[in-house]
Amino acid sequence: MIGIDIIDIERVDTSDEFLQKIANEKEIEYVKKSFCESLRHQRIGALFCVKEAVMKALEMGKNSGVLFKDIELTHEDSGKPTVILHGKALEKYNKNYADKKIEISLSHTPQMATAIAIIQ
Repeated sequence: MIGIDIIDIERVDTSDEFLQKIANEKEIEYVKKSFCESLRHQRIGALFCVKEAVMKALEMGKNSGVLFKDIELTHEDSGKPTVILHGKALEKYNKNYADKKIEISLSHTPQMATAIAIIQ
């Protein structure tokens, strides 16, 4: 399964309320470590895209009960992005994809952010 998402950085909600809705504490800390406002916007956009892409790969729509916080973006020491699933997302993964791995890739510029998730 494959999921992809892209967003125009100008459309990214950078309010603390939005960040609290989609991100856990570690993710918020990562975003706030940004050395400039532009990078903060890009990281929020990429974070949102990763969560959307993983939901699509898991075939979980808006009415599936999955929360944005059920999909956690982390990074290996090398910087490689990975995801940790919780809640409904983890339940769906364990039920249908437990023998498979989720690979993600993300990218962002001052104008756009995108992410892809592949379950193989």
